[in-house]
Amino acid sequence: MNQISEQSWVRRYPILLPVLLIAGSIGLFKLIGLYPYPSRFADDMAHSSAQLLLCLGLLWLLRRFGLFEQTGLTKPMSQWPRKWPLAVIPMAMIGLINLLSTDWSQLSFDAIRLGGWIYNSLSTGLFEEILLRGFCFYFLLQCWRERKNALFLAAFAQALIFGLAHLSNLQHNPASEVIPQVIYATLLGIGFAGIMAYTKSIWPAIAIHSLINAMGDVTTFFGPEQTDNVGNASGYVAAILIIFMVSTGPGLYLLHLGQKQLAQR
Repeated sequence: MNQISEQSWVRRYPILLPVLLIAGSIGLFKLIGLYPYPSRFADDMAHSSAQLLLCLGLLWLLRRFGLFEQTGLTKPMSQWPRKWPLAVIPMAMIGLINLLSTDWSQLSFDAIRLGGWIYNSLSTGLFEEILLRGFCFYFLLQCWRERKNALFLAAFAQALIFGLAHLSNLQHNPASEVIPQVIYATLLGIGFAGIMAYTKSIWPAIAIHSLINAMGDVTTFFGPEQTDNVGNASGYVAAILIIFMVSTGPGLYLLHLGQKQLAQR
């Protein structure tokens, strides 16, 4: 298993590599988005395919830095904690809440849209979890392992990086809409890191992330194409509070349990 050299630049400036990976990924997605696709569905499929290709590179990086086993990619479900469902149920509520705002009378279902919806949800869950909670989280934890509360530091750092990455949306959206996205992503990032730290496997985080995406994209894939609606301040505040209660709060508790396990080794 490869380890990070003490003299390596990635060891001396550990935050730099995750930032470069995310910035590079965003740049690639922006380039792909420049193509004049005939529909939003085609655009989404191209984006999803790019995410899966990037996953292959990320898996190589996990092996290159000796992190493949730590992420639990090959860990069987029988070795997960017995109470792992309790760790993901709170975040599953976000997906259910998304469904409550769906106008089912406007939806139209067919096999192509259904396949695209599943493909998009799974590819996003795989890519973002392997990148953020797989590589970035455990890479930073490995670099900062000698620090006190290293698990919390790595979890907060990867969540903040992911949240700030959404500032790239300022290119097409107003700040009043993007800033809440930054907060949402940061809070959710802490929740996903907690699930990862507790279960010692990336698969529960991938599953719940894919579910949340799927529930949030029902209207996007099965409804009529339309411009995005701009929310209001009260709605954003309510969403932030809900995400904190069902994601960030439980995530902090799970990180606490994970940090105690590390301290006992």
